[in-house]
Amino acid sequence: MKVEMKYLHRILVLFICFLSIKSTEAVVNLKLTSIYYGQQGFDMDQVHSVALWTGRRQAVVVLFTDWCPGSMKNLFDLQLNHIWTNQSIPLITWQITGCNGKKQPGVMKLIHTNHTFDSYIYEFAIRLRQWLAGNDGIYGNDDDRRAYLRLAHEMNGDWYSWSIGSTPTDYVLSWQHIHHILTTNQSLDSTRLQWIWCVNNADVGNYTAEEYWVGDNYTNWLGIDGYNFGRSQNWSSWTWPIHVYPHMLGRLRNLSSTKPIAINEYACSSIDRNHSSMIDYKLEWLNQFCNYINNNSIQMASYFNKDKETDWAIFGGIRGDMIWNNQNVYSAYKTCLQTDYWIEPNLTNPRLITDEQFAGFLTNL
Repeated sequence: MKVEMKYLHRILVLFICFLSIKSTEAVVNLKLTSIYYGQQGFDMDQVHSVALWTGRRQAVVVLFTDWCPGSMKNLFDLQLNHIWTNQSIPLITWQITGCNGKKQPGVMKLIHTNHTFDSYIYEFAIRLRQWLAGNDGIYGNDDDRRAYLRLAHEMNGDWYSWSIGSTPTDYVLSWQHIHHILTTNQSLDSTRLQWIWCVNNADVGNYTAEEYWVGDNYTNWLGIDGYNFGRSQNWSSWTWPIHVYPHMLGRLRNLSSTKPIAINEYACSSIDRNHSSMIDYKLEWLNQFCNYINNNSIQMASYFNKDKETDWAIFGGIRGDMIWNNQNVYSAYKTCLQTDYWIEPNLTNPRLITDEQFAGFLTNL
């Protein structure tokens, strides 16, 4: 009898484990493929190469632009066109800085009190509507384009103009003022333009992310930027995904339980012990990140593929665990994209993805 009970107990344990696995599988969510690759839409060669290497096309390509008049011309005449022609949706990171990234402390106060930048904002809004209208120039028909707009991101840090010399109230009022110009004055609706309110994964400075919350009616998505710097900086240490994202993710869901959530910038350094390269650590970090987003209802994840502060790149950087076409690559990134959990652009759809997918309303598997 004891032997039989022993085997029954083992069977019960196995059955519970099976149910647990099936339950985990059931909550895996679909998400949009996305990448930042450094060329800002001026050159699409690397995006093509990453697609060939992974066997997956990027639904979304991230770029950064400032508030310089020359940058506006490049954005609408070149960059957005190149990304759309590549059959990807541009995600515009709209940084409130001057030409060449010149910081403008106190800029958020000027936007909503003196309306100092209204002429620029209106011109941007008009140009954006023209671009979204597609080749025929008529807004509201089947050849219209799509874009994401990530305005003044990482505001809960202390390194950008929109976080310096202004208060969270200034930020919120300025965001709402800009939003009004684009959505009300130019009638840019959510089937063409989706707004992303994106925070840093940790508060750095005098204010919390919650104090910068613009409200449910003023954004379509919530976003998080979070990196593992490893020991590449004198202030940093190795942090696994489970230590980078969950705390802020929970806080964002307390702000809005219905908005889709994106990780708009993520990357991992390989620098750890004694400031030496630990490629195996980076591979494991990428594997853990993949598992994390699969099981936490993240609807978009954008890798920051450029060696900048450290060796972030998973394709074409200074390190990798493999070589593909003379490029250093990290195989864990490719492996993550081999599941059916990713949404690629539909090349038969003139607008690349459905309205529901664009808005982050993605059916779980």
